Amino acid sequence: MKHLRWVRWFLIIEILCLFTIRLEGFAGQNPPGTRTLEVEEVVAILRDHLQKLVDDGNRRVEIKEIRAYQKTTVPQGTLSYEVKVPEHACRGGNVAAILRLHVNEQEVKRLSITARVEIFADVVSARHFLRKHQEIQEKDVQLENRNISLLAGDAVTDVKSVVGKRTTLSINSHEIVRTSMVELPPLVKKGDRVILLVENHQFKITALGEAKEEGRRGELVKLVNLSSKKEVYGKVLNNNTVRIDF
Repeated sequence: MKHLRWVRWFLIIEILCLFTIRLEGFAGQNPPGTRTLEVEEVVAILRDHLQKLVDDGNRRVEIKEIRAYQKTTVPQGTLSYEVKVPEHACRGGNVAAILRLHVNEQEVKRLSITARVEIFADVVSARHFLRKHQEIQEKDVQLENRNISLLAGDAVTDVKSVVGKRTTLSINSHEIVRTSMVELPPLVKKGDRVILLVENHQFKITALGEAKEEGRRGELVKLVNLSSKKEVYGKVLNNNTVRIDF
């Protein structure tokens, strides 16, 4: 009897093992008519969508990490999708996205994922140290390809937009140039001799004056009329003429 009981237990254990193996084999396969949506496909979907949103040939979108994605199966057929991302997604960083997946024009899945997005672009940097109030020449700057999601939003992307301007502060070698770091140089500098212009539709009077402060085109500056020694204020027209309002 003992021998029969051991035989029964051995058969039961063997049957359970076979059943488990079959279940594991079935679990590793997709149900008929379906396929696995690989994480690489999700990355490509999100990258392509963000690249279209950026709409700039100078900027390249890269997806560095996908989080909160679980293995997903979809029916066989023609896959299409809709993607919803927040407005800040075009600037990179951590981006939450919702993917609505369609197969043969029928919605089959809705996925919520988070991705770390990097956006690379050519930005202007200093070739060497630039001192404060130095006028920038083309030889002073260069383009570098950087991850702009780590940079300030006013990083300059066009070399020509800074050439001829002057720095508002010192800039280190290879430091990215921002719009707040440059300005148009003043047309009139303190101590410059300029023409003071007073005119209307009836008359035109000019006198020689001296600028007491610097100013750009259209800015109001303080001056001294060298004939009368009186202080006056006027708007800069060019590098040697200031219109006096009266």
